[in-house]
Amino acid sequence: MKENYNFYNIIKSLSYAMDLVSKTLVGHHKRTAYVSYRFGLKLGLDTKEMKKLITASLIHDLGIFYLDQQYQDLKFDNESNYHAEVGYKLLEQNSFDPEFADIIKYHHHGYPNNPNQLSSIIHFADRMVVLILDDKSILNQVDHIKKVIENNKERFCPECFKIFSELIENEAFCLDIVSEEVISKTLDNFFEDIDWEIDLDELINVSKLISHITDFRSPFTAAHSQGIAAVAPVLAEKYNYSRSECKEIKAAAYLHDIGKLIVPTEILNKKGKPTKEEWNILKSHTYYTYQALSTSPKLNKIRNIAAYHHEKLDGTGYPFQIDEKKLSLSERIMAVADIFTAITEDRPYRKGMKKIKLKRF
Repeated sequence: MKENYNFYNIIKSLSYAMDLVSKTLVGHHKRTAYVSYRFGLKLGLDTKEMKKLITASLIHDLGIFYLDQQYQDLKFDNESNYHAEVGYKLLEQNSFDPEFADIIKYHHHGYPNNPNQLSSIIHFADRMVVLILDDKSILNQVDHIKKVIENNKERFCPECFKIFSELIENEAFCLDIVSEEVISKTLDNFFEDIDWEIDLDELINVSKLISHITDFRSPFTAAHSQGIAAVAPVLAEKYNYSRSECKEIKAAAYLHDIGKLIVPTEILNKKGKPTKEEWNILKSHTYYTYQALSTSPKLNKIRNIAAYHHEKLDGTGYPFQIDEKKLSLSERIMAVADIFTAITEDRPYRKGMKKIKLKRF
């Protein structure tokens, strides 16, 4: 049976993981997506445009994570767009719709230099959201937000500025922006009855993009997921897995370390063994892989294959202590592929094992 996956749920997984990187970022992409959604409704965008607007908003800063930059772009006056160019290249190289890639590319271009309407909306929403402080009531920030936006209105498309002037006067809209529950429910409801399915090959392309972001944060793991994605399907073939089952394992391989976005690069690249505290942070990445991929029941099989790669047959693995009675063959294959790939890679605290020729006796 052909299995299809909802593109929105995959993007939501990536957006969730991106927000793990920094406390400064928590909620940023969701808030930007929500404001963009409200602007899109006011502008009368059709369903196709709304789909691209919302999903692009959810991952608009993905280039920052690939570069492992600081988050100065969350300051209102910063106009750097280098990470947007990188995000565009990542999408382009992983067979994304060129229009979708362009939305990311231009999201830091202000008016009238932005050739893309959806990018203009995200640009406005993004700049508005960065003005919000989490340690202060949103309603007590409205005057300041209005003042900053009005003083810089030449940077924004006139249509968006007009909509902003209307929406910002509505207390419910302002309170919605800082309510994760309202945002998630609203966006989920929008996509609930919308057909945006992708097949396994397209899922692999999205998963490969995610692996670039997670792996390239450390030079020691730059090709880690790619290595597992090469090894695991070959092992599966030895057990007579179908072509689609091998593709599922390949997608899971690319996704298995998405939770590592929570691990600071200073820990990933530390020379010498991690401290107990650092090891606990490292160990948590599989838990967050599981959570990030818990966006749809259709993803559960791939989620488990990806997230259980540090479990052990005797139940002493992490983070769920699942034993051989509950570990499927696919989950065991992923664990073996991860170990094999890891021991052949150089790490900051050791050299990778090399191939040797066995002597014949």
